[in-house]
Amino acid sequence: MDDIFQILSKLSLIKGKSVLATIIHVEGSAYKKEGSCMLIADDGSQIGLLSAGCLEEDLRWKAEQVFLDGIARIFTYDMKDETDLAWGQGAGCNGILHILLEPINQLLMENLFMLKTCLDEGDSVLQIKQFDNDFNLVSTSFFSEKGKAFGDKCPHSIEVNDFIQSGLMTIENLSPAFIHLFKPKPRLILFGAGEDAKPLVHIADYIGFHVILCDWRPSHCNKANFPNAHTIIQGFPQEIYEKIKLTQHDFVVIMSHHFQRDKEFLSLIKNDKLSFLGILGPKKRTVRLLGGGDIPQWISSPVGMDIGSKGAEEIAISIVAEMIKVLRKRTTVGSP
Repeated sequence: MDDIFQILSKLSLIKGKSVLATIIHVEGSAYKKEGSCMLIADDGSQIGLLSAGCLEEDLRWKAEQVFLDGIARIFTYDMKDETDLAWGQGAGCNGILHILLEPINQLLMENLFMLKTCLDEGDSVLQIKQFDNDFNLVSTSFFSEKGKAFGDKCPHSIEVNDFIQSGLMTIENLSPAFIHLFKPKPRLILFGAGEDAKPLVHIADYIGFHVILCDWRPSHCNKANFPNAHTIIQGFPQEIYEKIKLTQHDFVVIMSHHFQRDKEFLSLIKNDKLSFLGILGPKKRTVRLLGGGDIPQWISSPVGMDIGSKGAEEIAISIVAEMIKVLRKRTTVGSP
């Protein structure tokens, strides 16, 4: 998932000087895309990656200059050359990266904390970094989908939903700007707290999903059994449904192994617009859960990519792989 979540989660631990490195433009193909970022601290530590390991050491050297004078700079790396002395080093990235290094001063730190607050509240945030015609950083502004604005004052009228791609562009014929839309972590609502749910919760959390675990059995559904779950909801299907307030951005997996409970939960959510709905078990069982008839295309049954998986861990991998595929395509499923 986005590197920014790793950085934001450790903001309060950052001591001393640090630099935020952000890919603002990619020509050709690259390991990471526009908007990817990493933090470089003056003690040599880092959070996140911008390449497969080709650039990070040189970026740390370049960060030293930013530490000294506090001036943001853009550096360009040509990854196309595969000679031993070139950045690509045979990695096959075949792209040119333009990376902005900016010092994390008090103002930027405050803005990052505000960004974290918005994302934690489920609010998308549009970031605009304005440059002059010589590509010197002039200002950084933030606009949330719910109407919050912070950072430097932006001279543009902004509609957050107008921007879905990151990159360099011009707004209202002014000087270049880097635009990036930060989105909250996608939620995975997992109905069923059996033993086979444990690797799925663990992997989904590691990948970057906000995992909400739901089950009617307190002996199963608790933090001791599922330390990686962000939210634990104990209750029967109707109680759970009223608490989670599903949105079109949510991912849902049903795997309680209790036919009647699965049927109750499915009947409550099957008319909601979702990003993903998967049901564990054979298709025949899903047909019975639905009361007969064909399984709608927007329901993944059996859930998970067909990789020949065996056992709870491999099945969990196949489910997360399918969710990532849907996430990258940004599709929404559900009854019309």
